[in-house]
Amino acid sequence: MTLKELLKKDFDADLEISGGFGNSIDNCIIIHKTDKNDYVGTEYYILECLGIGRGIEWKRIEQSLLNDKNRMIDKLKIETTQLTDTEIITQIENYYFDITECY
Repeated sequence: MTLKELLKKDFDADLEISGGFGNSIDNCIIIHKTDKNDYVGTEYYILECLGIGRGIEWKRIEQSLLNDKNRMIDKLKIETTQLTDTEIITQIENYYFDITECY
């Protein structure tokens, strides 16, 4: 199942996206241009949905624009926090969004 299909099923969100799950440049989430063209809002919404689905909270640490093979890639570095009964688990993750159409 694609990320677009998962977001539609779990959150009834019909986003103009394709590609992968964003865990690497080669598996980035492609955000397609829309009339509103709020690609940053779309990026944050996707991360919110993924956080809810995984049962974690997250905060942005860094955001940077990369040029990779003539594609504009928005890289978001986030810190995730997961609470269990006995511990607080934090880790750093990167998500990659291809915003070429929107840029």
